[in-house]
Amino acid sequence: MLKRTIGLFALVLLCVSAVGSAFGYEFWGVTIGTASYDGSTHLTFDGLQDSGLQYVVGGYKYTRVDSTWYGPFAAAAPGEGFLASRKSDAQGLFFKADSDAARFAIVAGTPQTGYAAPECGTGSRIFGPGDLKIDVGDSTFGIGLRLGGLLWVIDPYTTNPEHLIYTAGGGVDNIFARDAGTLGTIELNPRWARVGHSRLNSNSDQAYAFFVSGSGIAVGSASVSVVNTGINLYGASVYVYEVSVPWSVLGQSPNNYAFHASWRPDCGNDILSADFADSSGLSAVPEPSSAAALIGGLAALAGSLKRYTK
Repeated sequence: MLKRTIGLFALVLLCVSAVGSAFGYEFWGVTIGTASYDGSTHLTFDGLQDSGLQYVVGGYKYTRVDSTWYGPFAAAAPGEGFLASRKSDAQGLFFKADSDAARFAIVAGTPQTGYAAPECGTGSRIFGPGDLKIDVGDSTFGIGLRLGGLLWVIDPYTTNPEHLIYTAGGGVDNIFARDAGTLGTIELNPRWARVGHSRLNSNSDQAYAFFVSGSGIAVGSASVSVVNTGINLYGASVYVYEVSVPWSVLGQSPNNYAFHASWRPDCGNDILSADFADSSGLSAVPEPSSAAALIGGLAALAGSLKRYTK
C-alpha cells in the first residue's frame, strides 16, 4: 500500500481561481461551508484557529482550513469515481475535553442510514457509517455509531470477495456480522472488521471500520446524534456525528488524557486518525498511517498537515 505524507506547507496558487465560501452549518465555533477552487467545489472549515479544538480534517482533492487551501490530492482509488468518493468522504474529526466526557464531532459524507453505491457496481448493497475507535494504551474501545439492518447481505453464501466481511488479520467473518447495529454502545476490545473490498491490505489496521456487536465486553454507553448539515457536494450530503464518551469509561480525565482516535466509513477505504493529548501544552499530532482512500485525506492538527493515501 502506497503511503504518501505531505508535511507542513501552504499551497502555492498556480493558475487556480478561488471563489468565496458558501456557509451552511456551524458547530463548536467552527463553520462548515463550500467554496469553488481549481474548477470544482470543496468543503471549507472556518474558525478553527480560534476554536481551541484538536482536530484532523480531510477532503477529496482540496480542503480549505480558515483562509488556506491544501492539496491537490490524488483522485479516488481504486477506481470508485468522483461521486462514490464524496459519499464515503471522511471530512473531519474534531475533539474537545468537557468536564464529564470526551466529545467528538465527525464530519462525513455517509448518512447513518447508509447509502447505495451504484457507481461502484455494488448493486443493492448499502454502505453505512463505521464506528469510532479509541485506543488507550493496550485497550481498544469501540464506540457504536451504526444502525442495524443496513442490507449488506445479497447472498449469504457468496464467495465474491467484494461482498464479504473481512476481519483483522485477513479472515472472513459471517456476512451478517455487520447488520447488527451498535448505536450508543461502548465495547472493550471488540473484533473489528470492514465490508468487502478485496484490494485493501488485509493486514492493515487502517482498513477496519466497525466492530462486531457483542464481540467485546460492554463497558458503557455513549451519546450519539447525527445531523444533515444541508451542505451538498455533487449529490452527496454532508453529515455531522456528535459523540460523547464518558471519561470514566476510558479511564481518563479532562485534565489528564492521551489516546488515539480514528474513524472510517464501514467500507474501510478512507480514514481520519489522530493522537489527542491533555491540555498541558502538548499538541495532538496525527499518527502516520495508510488510507486506502476513496478520497484523499488532508490531515491538519494544531497547524500541522499530513495526508495519507493509497
